[in-house]
Amino acid sequence: MEVVGNRELAFFPGTCRGCAFSGFVYHSEEGTRAVQLRTSKDALSKGSVPDVFRSYYNGGGVFVDAPKFKQQGVEVLASFTEVLDVDSGEGCASVVYCKVGDGAAVLTSTHPEFAASNLDPSVNIPGYDEIVKVLKEDDQQRTDFLKACLLKLGLQISQEKTGIPSLSRLHLSSADITGTSRLIEALRDIITEQDGEEYIVDENDTFLLEKPSRWSLGSVIDALPSTPDAKSDSQKEDEGDEDKIIDYDKIVKRLLIHAKDQPESKDTPYFNHHAYVANLKHYESQSRGIGRTFGKELLYGEVVTSTNTLLEK
Repeated sequence: MEVVGNRELAFFPGTCRGCAFSGFVYHSEEGTRAVQLRTSKDALSKGSVPDVFRSYYNGGGVFVDAPKFKQQGVEVLASFTEVLDVDSGEGCASVVYCKVGDGAAVLTSTHPEFAASNLDPSVNIPGYDEIVKVLKEDDQQRTDFLKACLLKLGLQISQEKTGIPSLSRLHLSSADITGTSRLIEALRDIITEQDGEEYIVDENDTFLLEKPSRWSLGSVIDALPSTPDAKSDSQKEDEGDEDKIIDYDKIVKRLLIHAKDQPESKDTPYFNHHAYVANLKHYESQSRGIGRTFGKELLYGEVVTSTNTLLEK
């Protein structure tokens, strides 16, 4: 199966042709490679940029004739060093920076964001364990390159290694004081009860419904830091590995139901619900009846998984 045609976003003005290396198989690691990339230090002027590093590859393409689009705001950030299985035109661009309106985008054909700690070396594919090994060897260079790409986009980054933040509670509220209760009542058919707790078990996620006035013992325990003796073997094994991907589908998401008032600033320090409602009401007063329902109900979270998955599945 091939994907051929124009793309809707079209950040890169040319063609991305693939697969750069043959052997790709959908939903499989059979086509995985540890490909070597050579960086462009002229384009990446900030941060600690490695000359070369090996990156996880599984089916990506090459940005054809990328240097020819320099006048259109395209810069090559990294290139393949190996012979490709497709015609790449001028250059062998694997990572490009593209100006898009007043902003910019970085497009990659490999996966510099993907750490080797998420790969299982015991996978029954010839040479796969060696791929994982060499990717781990270049993990620092991979991280440095990724940071340099984010700096290229004008973002502020920390040079220190930090862990992935824990998921935050989700806060459900409404600009209409009775709106949250009506919404929960409309969902009553899919709410189940277990051990005195109410849950919504969806296709992908499980939500525990909580009320602000209720602080259960389980919530207190969850808020306390784990002691060394209380950690599982898997937790001890992963300790210090900030890049290991967590299966967030298995984590129960806590949904705090604000049925009587808006969340207080101490609960959501990065978002002022009261200011949001005030501005929403001002907008409604100026809209002459248009949009009187849009934005009424709000589901807010500071650290969440995919918003698309949360709402659709």
